[in-house]
Amino acid sequence: MVVCPVCEHQQAFGIECEICGKDLGDLGELGPPPAADTKLEGLEVTVPDRVGEIAVDRVGELEVTSFAVQGPVAVEAVPDLDIGRANDVGAIPVERMADLAEDRAADDGVRTAAPTGAVTCRYCRNVQAAGLICNTCGMRLPKVAAPPPEAVAASGPKVTYSRGDVRCKACGAPAMPGERCSECGALAPLPT
Repeated sequence: MVVCPVCEHQQAFGIECEICGKDLGDLGELGPPPAADTKLEGLEVTVPDRVGEIAVDRVGELEVTSFAVQGPVAVEAVPDLDIGRANDVGAIPVERMADLAEDRAADDGVRTAAPTGAVTCRYCRNVQAAGLICNTCGMRLPKVAAPPPEAVAASGPKVTYSRGDVRCKACGAPAMPGERCSECGALAPLPT
């Protein structure tokens, strides 16, 4: 009795599984016994054991599709062709601009502040409180500035979840709330 290592199908003999087609010839002593070669009388041999050297004859009327190897080909310049680049202009001195300021301008309060808090995905319009990847479509979310520490302290204690607080609605596996299920990829719900 041979047991397939892939689908665990049991069969009496054979060199491959009857169900999944796994090759059972590499199982060593556990596989089927080697098949014996027996020659049938009167059967024409189509592949002889030893062919030997075969003479190659050239067909006279056959068209030759490949040409002989050519030597180096001369490059001919076309006078009106724009080659897309200018001639070498040599070393050009780089001069610094005297009135260019390299320091950053002082904050005048008119600049737009970086967004904080929940982020809306620009692809699927999903509103998400945290993370760099959208939980709905998987695209990268825009960066947000971290809220100031006093705002975090005023919002109350942070709720932390662990795997198994909720079960996936699609497959029933334990999952992290609000994240994709590691078994089926469905979005796990938040605990109620």
